[in-house]
Amino acid sequence: MFKFFKFFIFLFCFNFFFNNTLKAESNYDNKLAYKNHEHVSLELISPVNSIGQENNLNFGLFFKLKPGWKIYWKNPGKAGYPPTINWVKSKNIEKIKILWPKPKKFEILGMESTGYSGDIVLPIDLQIKNLSKSLFINFAVDYLICNKICIPIIDELILKLPAGDGETSKNAELIKTYLKKVEQSSSIKNLRFNKILTFFIIAFTGGIILNLMPCVFPVLSLKIYNVLLQLNNSSNKNIRKNLYATVFGILFSFFLIALLTILLKKFGHTVGWGFQFQSPLFLSFIIVILILFSLNLANFFNFDIPVILKKYLNKILNLNKNKSELFQNFLLGFFLTILSTPCSAPFIGTAIGFAFISPNHIIFLIFFSISLGLASPYIVLATYPQILSILPKPGEWMQKLKYFLSFLLFLTALWLISILLIQINNKAYSDGKSKSEWIDFNINKVNKLVDVEKSIVFVDITADWCITCFFNKKTVLDRKKIIEVFKENDVKKMRGDLTKPNKIITEYINSFGRFGIPVNVIYSPSAPQGILFSEILTVKDLLSTLEKVKND
Repeated sequence: MFKFFKFFIFLFCFNFFFNNTLKAESNYDNKLAYKNHEHVSLELISPVNSIGQENNLNFGLFFKLKPGWKIYWKNPGKAGYPPTINWVKSKNIEKIKILWPKPKKFEILGMESTGYSGDIVLPIDLQIKNLSKSLFINFAVDYLICNKICIPIIDELILKLPAGDGETSKNAELIKTYLKKVEQSSSIKNLRFNKILTFFIIAFTGGIILNLMPCVFPVLSLKIYNVLLQLNNSSNKNIRKNLYATVFGILFSFFLIALLTILLKKFGHTVGWGFQFQSPLFLSFIIVILILFSLNLANFFNFDIPVILKKYLNKILNLNKNKSELFQNFLLGFFLTILSTPCSAPFIGTAIGFAFISPNHIIFLIFFSISLGLASPYIVLATYPQILSILPKPGEWMQKLKYFLSFLLFLTALWLISILLIQINNKAYSDGKSKSEWIDFNINKVNKLVDVEKSIVFVDITADWCITCFFNKKTVLDRKKIIEVFKENDVKKMRGDLTKPNKIITEYINSFGRFGIPVNVIYSPSAPQGILFSEILTVKDLLSTLEKVKND
């Protein structure tokens, strides 16, 4: 009897302990899926209580924001960054994707941004690996909340779901409500036609301006020089054909860039404007081409399609003299496109940023608009060759121009050689200034300087291959007046170098909706989220923005 009583006591204690352990574990899990802060709470919510037969489930990040506080959409606008998820510690997950409900426009510190306020659920499309196993979700959610100040937060949310019958949870309907608000096809599916048209015009204008950039202008001048040479020896019809061949080369090369962009995005790679100049192999190829062009102009030899390539092309195209000229002009269009990519002209950054967050057909159209702008001088010359009559007739001045263009191309080649040497020797960025003047870029250090030390911080993201960056340095950042003003106001100068690939810096510039450099941002206690400048810096804009953040 006593033994039976002892056994009964053991069962009771074991049952009590086991049930309370399960409850404790359940409560523990529920608590880990929820975080509460002064201005926001965040909960990871599930559509089911157990895994059923569906490989794809839509979970949700449920934000509850206090009045006046905002979080950002995937394309935040001029400042801020959207919520991101690190799920590397999770188990039994194949992949995840944040789905974005339609956002609202709002203004913080005079800058228009895009995001959400109040209660908002960001649905998460989650694919499960094995339905017979339990699901362990561990999300490190990095997000920014803003009002008059901005507060970065990283919350670790943990949720466990057993394998089972897929019973619907209390949050299923809430997640479905926000799924209906998600713009299914793209971030701009519901944008009005006139807004999309505006970006096409911006892209076209940026393409035109690219012709005036120092990386492209020598080749444009070279092409005009060649057309002038042909005026007395060739018919207008033949000149038009050669010009249109260059146009087609530009259009086709931009088509390939758009196609490559879509493929890289599909496989989850970061894309950017001009980043191919981070490759030593690519740089070597461009240097060889530039030197050949330069020597050809200096009358060292006459440039033609290599004999081996010509024999191969003859099998396909049956090349004669005219077709050979057309093919060379087509390749010149390719070369123009390649040389244009390290230049981030005004409007180009805006257009490229819009393209990279758009559906595939918009990407093609944006790049087509840029290519039309870049090709516009050749289209105009082909349509109205009589424009050339305003120039002096061919003579001795053209020979001098030829040597001058050869010199410019050779200087470009030397510039690229210097970049190649930096990459090969793995040298740190140096612009001849003392290291103490510029702090190496570190976003955590930016936040510390602004939030803790109440400093003003100016960030310059640059690269040795970026012509526009070099222009900004010489015309603005290295000017004595700017250096003195920065010293007077104790502005901390921070520089990030993208001469070689750097994932952290690339993600930083992408957070501003930029996919090319230069990127210049100024931070202060009154603007902790940063104020982004145009690609081309001006002394006036820099000083007026500095004055604004000082006085706010």
